[in-house]
Amino acid sequence: MAFRKHLSIGNISSILGIVSFIIAAITLSKEHLHLVTSTILFPFTEKLNPGIEGSRFIHWLVITLALIIYILFFTGMMKLLMKRGKQQHLHIICQEEIAVMLDAIDASSELDINEKILKFMNTFDKEVANIFQLDPDDLKSLWVFQLKSEEYALYFDNDPAYTVEEDEKSYLMIVDLDEKSEPSEEEKRIIQWALRQPNPQFWDDRIKENFKGKHREFVFVRNYGDFRLGYAILFKEEGKITKQKLEHFESASSYLMLLGKIDNLTTKMIQYLLEKVV
Repeated sequence: MAFRKHLSIGNISSILGIVSFIIAAITLSKEHLHLVTSTILFPFTEKLNPGIEGSRFIHWLVITLALIIYILFFTGMMKLLMKRGKQQHLHIICQEEIAVMLDAIDASSELDINEKILKFMNTFDKEVANIFQLDPDDLKSLWVFQLKSEEYALYFDNDPAYTVEEDEKSYLMIVDLDEKSEPSEEEKRIIQWALRQPNPQFWDDRIKENFKGKHREFVFVRNYGDFRLGYAILFKEEGKITKQKLEHFESASSYLMLLGKIDNLTTKMIQYLLEKVV
């Protein structure tokens, strides 16, 4: 049984190919054998070619070694191509929800737009939990927006608890779609720290030491340029982020770095979320 699992079509073909050349090395004339050897060794230096006067054993040996090198090379290439194909597949997440949401922004009623926005955000939260192979309750997902001063004034100007400073250009809004949960002061400080980092995608496993809170690891992505849209994940346990999972998340969340540059979209998202809670 252990031997059978190594018997694939590719391996069998390779073995038959080597056997065929061994037979050819035994039966061909010296001239034809030299021609076969020269053809197989064309990528290599002439010094490896035993020449027409070389023994059949030497010809057989260099042919076999060359074929083994070819097999190893093409096997490695196939594995690399398959790995790249898998990585490209990882990019595809929430594509349908994004397309429907962007179409709705320009052509639908406010109610329909809000519905599409919420569906995208909830689906993205679930997909992220699946990427890290965790239950949504075992991590905390936060959507982060930068409000313009006019947006802040529109929703909070009449509330005595909020004031707008004239020299302020924007205001941070952190949203947890779980209505039973609110962003804590620790989480707000972590996100404010994250926004000062130069890389739009990064993770950190030192937040327990740096912020003395309950969270152990942290992943964050935001749009390029002037900040408008970001997404944060906070983990309650250590060791939940592997290199493979992090690469998957970076691929899956890469379009958030572009969505944050679509001002009409972020304006509608902020409008929906604020009207929902204010």
